[in-house]
Formats: sequence, C-alpha cells, structure tokens
Amino acid sequence: MAEIELQREGAVARIVINRPERKNALAGDMRAQLAAAFDEVNRDDDVRAVVLTGTGDTFCAGADVGKMAPLDVKASRMRLKQNTHQLIRGLYDIEKPVVAAVRGATVGIGLSMMLACDLVVASETAKFSCIFARRGLAPDSGAVFFLARAIGMARARELVFTTRFFSASEAHDMDIVTRVVPDRDLEAQAAELAATLAAQPTYALAMAKKMFQFSLTPSLDQFLEMEALIQPQIHQTQDFREGIESFKEKRPPRFVGR
Repeated sequence: MAEIELQREGAVARIVINRPERKNALAGDMRAQLAAAFDEVNRDDDVRAVVLTGTGDTFCAGADVGKMAPLDVKASRMRLKQNTHQLIRGLYDIEKPVVAAVRGATVGIGLSMMLACDLVVASETAKFSCIFARRGLAPDSGAVFFLARAIGMARARELVFTTRFFSASEAHDMDIVTRVVPDRDLEAQAAELAATLAAQPTYALAMAKKMFQFSLTPSLDQFLEMEALIQPQIHQTQDFREGIESFKEKRPPRFVGR
C-alpha cells in the first residue's frame, strides 16, 4: 500500500499520509510524494477542495528521526530546500481551499503542514508540539512563519522554546484550529466542510488565499531561504547529535549548549 494516497470523491481530493505503524512520520521519498500530490490536485481543474489527513490514530508525528542521516552544511541545505521546502511550498500554493483533518500527535513538520492548510478540523484526541528543540534543532518547514502569524510572537516563542504539548481545545482557543470535534466525527465533519468549500467559486477563493498570503511580510519564500541558511549549521552541533542519539536510545537528551 502506498505511503501517500491520493483519493477523489467528486470535486474533493483526499491526500492521505499512510504510514500508521510509524505514526505517519515522514521518511524516504514521502516528502517528494506529498509534493507531487499537492501539485497534481493544484493542476486538476476537477478538484475544487482538498482534505489532508493521516491513517490510523495520528495525523503526522513529524520527521522519522531514526532515519535522519548526518550531512555537511551544503548537503543539508540542499536537502532542506529540495525536500521539506518543496513540500511546504506545494501545500501553501494550492489554489483551492485545503482542510486538514487531524487526530493524535501532530508535531514538527506535521504541525507545519497543518498550519499551511486553510482550515483545520481537529479531533478531541489531537495534541500538538513544535518539537524541534527536543532534537537539538531550530524549527524548520515554516513552523515559525506560520505560528508567529497565527498566534503572535509571544505565544509562538513560548511554544517553540518549551516544546510543550498543547491540546486541541487550547489550539482552538489560539485560533490554530477551526473546530474541534469528537474523534468518531472527524472524517465526516472534514468531508462536509470540504464539500461546502467545493461548491463555492473556486477561483474567487484562490484569489482570497493570495490576498491573505500577500498580507504577510516577509513572504514564505523569503522565510524559507533564511531557514535553509540556518538549519544546516545546527546539524553540525553536538546538541543535534545528542538529540538524535537520545531519541534512538529512548532517553531524555543531555544538551550541553554547543
């Protein structure tokens, strides 16, 4: 079974992250597969709304840290730009309304993907974290860009610096998610919302999306370029190596500040 599935139900496309045995953590070419799916639905005039979701009890538990290989600064920068940034740009640039249907742990790049969507239907079971610092990393995949604009600098800093988990109800209070529903109703509510959006004037909604995006400074492209300069340098630190090793060894990290 494919790790990324693209399904169609009338004018609504469903993009499903399908790696439930690893909590839908992204590894291998899953980022490229997601980017290809985003491009396909963007070019398909018969698709008028999109649902992004995950199989099983989790939306996306971020990157599969156990599969991360060390790279030098140049190679790390190119990997970030060609994989993660291509994915985030592809999702952000879909000229149709995108609904995220999320449950369970939504962390790291999973949180960024959710924030890049237009509307979010969250299960009561959903929980969120900007988890990067636990692995000795600064955020990537546009996490700071999206969080700061969604909830303001003060709350965004607190979530980034502490990496604490927060609930679906708190996310709703912070205007990160659109609605919170019982877990059993998640798929139906997301599908109903997407069908409503698919019946709207598609091009008018696309242009409304552009208006929201142009209201933000700097642009996502400018912000991601800064990420691509910063994150590869962090990959060379002792704390990053400790973050990865502690995850693999299932123990708390012991960071030393270098």
